[in-house]
Amino acid sequence: MLERLRQGLERGVFFAKVLRATKVATPMRPTSLAHFIKTARQVKRGPHLAVMFHAAARPEKEAVIEYSEHGVTRMTWGELDATINRLCNALHARGVTGGKRVAIMLPNSREYLIAQQALARLGATAVQIGYRLKASEVAFILENSQPVATIVHTSYLGTIREARRLANRSDEMIAVGPLDGTVRDADEWDRALAASDPAMPPKVSEGDGGGLIVYTSGTTGKPKGANRSWKKTGFEAVADMMFQMGVRADDRHLVTCPLYHSAAPAFVAIMMALGATIVLQDHFDPEQSLQIIEKEKITCTLMVPTMLIRIAALPPATVAKYSTRSLRWVMSGAAPLSTEAARRFMDVFGPLLWNFYGSTETGLVTLAGPGDHVTRPGTIGKALRGNSIRLLDDGGRTVMQGEVGELYARNSTLMSGYHGDEEATNNAQREGYYSVGDVGRMDADGFYYLESRKHDMVISGGVNIYPREIEDHLSTHPAILEAAVIGVPDPEWGETLRAFVVLRDEARLTEREVQDFCREGLADYKRPRKVTFLAEMPRNPTGKILKRELRELT
Repeated sequence: MLERLRQGLERGVFFAKVLRATKVATPMRPTSLAHFIKTARQVKRGPHLAVMFHAAARPEKEAVIEYSEHGVTRMTWGELDATINRLCNALHARGVTGGKRVAIMLPNSREYLIAQQALARLGATAVQIGYRLKASEVAFILENSQPVATIVHTSYLGTIREARRLANRSDEMIAVGPLDGTVRDADEWDRALAASDPAMPPKVSEGDGGGLIVYTSGTTGKPKGANRSWKKTGFEAVADMMFQMGVRADDRHLVTCPLYHSAAPAFVAIMMALGATIVLQDHFDPEQSLQIIEKEKITCTLMVPTMLIRIAALPPATVAKYSTRSLRWVMSGAAPLSTEAARRFMDVFGPLLWNFYGSTETGLVTLAGPGDHVTRPGTIGKALRGNSIRLLDDGGRTVMQGEVGELYARNSTLMSGYHGDEEATNNAQREGYYSVGDVGRMDADGFYYLESRKHDMVISGGVNIYPREIEDHLSTHPAILEAAVIGVPDPEWGETLRAFVVLRDEARLTEREVQDFCREGLADYKRPRKVTFLAEMPRNPTGKILKRELRELT
């Protein structure tokens, strides 16, 4: 009892420090505060409460800035809040209530953020669908999630229609973008909102408060829908990350990663909760990102390692054209960050690169700072507050310090489970700890290091080999932009290593030179027996290399 009280007080003190550091507290007129309290009673707990608060406290402050092929669009917190209400009422009129699910298939856009917030405000669950998926892949998600409505961009109507046919779905559709007069199966977004009331929607009574279903990238098979409930999501790890990095309410956050994944919307939710300004880039372009950083005085952004590699590889003359002095931090996540990629980026932009480890299933687990990349090459950092981590062998036993084991995490941001797949949910956990198949180790100071994915480990001549080590070594070669290593069957050794290499512009290397470079820095059994040069790596939309496609090339 006393211990629980002590822990509660300690957490309270910590959260008070975070509130002061983030500068989120702001003076508020009594009438505005009264309005917020009144409207907050109509909804359940969720990220939409922060939007309602900032709309009441600072309605004229810029909330969202969108860069697209059509130009630049700006929305204040007041405008955003009213538009969210309009969509809430439009969806409610189409049968969307608390506990229901709605599919979203949109590019990075203000409509995406509005849709996510509106569903949270209604107590409904957003089913996020990647716009690069084919009709059969979308049909699988529709069959698994059973949404009652779909919000889709007109560019993807052909795909969604075929997917709905395959999944035998005929729910309501709202299409973002102009529709011609022949369309009969969808309502136009602008018209639907114009016909709806900007006042608060009806009070939420059904469901458990809504949430999010994000489908895993499916690098090894069919995707699984990680179901995250707003009601069950805690904030201790998030608060710890914000405190360490100095995240603030006056930040201006550039969004380059796709919003249909888990990392980008998670960071958007964090920044919006503070009342920061969100700047959307509809697709990643390295030089355009620098242009936006300079023009909008961007202070922070999240990028996957592929983006960091490409932006650091720009010619020095191109980088010099733009000022990036406003940047205070850049976060890397969603895929492994090599030490060499981190070094190259910080050589160009300075010591502002952070790296987190986590997953769609677990949320934030560890955090590494700019200095950690230099002093502890390859680290993913230390566990964030509220996280308990276990490294287990195949028998479920904890491995010794420095030994490699499968990484399991438990915290207050764990998913509720895989939607409609109890077997997969049970297989992914041990005693409430979740794993996504990553293997790693911990040093004497509590820093964690990833070795590889469990299914990527290669056994050659009875020796366990982790491809990540070879990939990191190859990335230090000045001519190599990226590298990936897999195991291929071998009649003598069981498996041998094969490397796939992408060279930097105008660089030249032979297979023998790559092998000799590995022989110089690694044990001989870690030397790739075959090297294949590629123009680019096959990737999923979040930047992870699709090793299953590399295996098909062997």
